[in-house]
Amino acid sequence: MTKQYLEKSPSASRAPHDILALVAGAALFLSPLAFGFGGGAVSWAAYAAGALVAAVSVKMLFTPAEWNKWAYIVLGLGTFVAPWVLGFSGTTDALWTFVVLGLAVAAAGLWRLFAPLGSETSGHVGPDAHST
Repeated sequence: MTKQYLEKSPSASRAPHDILALVAGAALFLSPLAFGFGGGAVSWAAYAAGALVAAVSVKMLFTPAEWNKWAYIVLGLGTFVAPWVLGFSGTTDALWTFVVLGLAVAAAGLWRLFAPLGSETSGHVGPDAHST
């Protein structure tokens, strides 16, 4: 029953975008623990940006909205520039974590922007189960 609901749900074809953002947000949130950034602006920025990205993606998994593609792009680009704006670009692990994960979140927004709801390539992999 759940599979049938998800196949008919308007959010089913958008889920890959949101899952990418959710994974990136969770990774960003956990990155201070994984890489030992220490305290200060680096850790707080990772916790805040990671929690915000994850919260937006969870919301979008359950109640999709058109504004989230733009939210992902803004959050992703904000995460991307955070090392320079907040002054921790000298911390190599933090720099690359924010750059890569920021680009991943922005890519989720761009993916969603250019793969509209109901498109054949949006979130569907493999043969169509309903084609026979």
